[in-house]
Amino acid sequence: MTCNTILSCFTAAALLSAMHGTASAQTSTLPAAAGLLAKYGTAAGSQAILKSAAISTKGALSMPAAGMEATFEMVQIAPNRMQMVTTIPGMGAINVGYDGTIGWSMNPMQGPRLLTGKELEQMRDEADPRMIARSPELFSALTTVADTTMGGQQCFLVKLNWKSGRETFDCFSGATGLVVGSKSVQQTAMGEIPVTTLYSDYKKFGDMMLATRTVLEVMGQQQVVTITSVEAGTGAGLEIKVPAEIQALAAKPKS
Repeated sequence: MTCNTILSCFTAAALLSAMHGTASAQTSTLPAAAGLLAKYGTAAGSQAILKSAAISTKGALSMPAAGMEATFEMVQIAPNRMQMVTTIPGMGAINVGYDGTIGWSMNPMQGPRLLTGKELEQMRDEADPRMIARSPELFSALTTVADTTMGGQQCFLVKLNWKSGRETFDCFSGATGLVVGSKSVQQTAMGEIPVTTLYSDYKKFGDMMLATRTVLEVMGQQQVVTITSVEAGTGAGLEIKVPAEIQALAAKPKS
């Protein structure tokens, strides 16, 4: 599970942020980005992630300052299909996904919407389970840009140039190799939103080591994601269900 997917699924009203200061110039003393990704892969159990045909994740979302609580279920099916349904009591369900062709977002505030352009590219990236493993083949370039601190932990900030054209930053712990934070600019219906994310409470799920607590820092407020269960397997019995409203939009002739 990634912070980007969670952000795409939560309430649009919370998606306003200013990115924290990023990196200093790269120096020869910084470790190679490829080595940091390799260390992360070993620590996170990337082989187990990549050999899984499907990953099913359940958990909770909260916005403490707004007193908002929600639950979510997410399914990722290799090679690039994903669906996440977030249920907010008193508000309804938020449904986002990608079926290999169509990307969508549907919520009580905006209704059904097909994703296009950069939003669709972002969703396509996030639907790919290889993103969890930070597989090098997803990126056109990797650059270590700083020795810094995120979430109170020393880490090396790496700039990730995605083959899709996006740029994001991951900060890898010098001690464990795991990702302790990230910085990105999310594509939303409201435009581009800078976001800083912190990862903690890593736990084993089978052979996978995943963060069970993710905190998205958004305009002085926080969105907190807590994972309660992760199951990896063959994908038998799992499916991506494109909502009827989305199917109807996709069937309309393009103007």
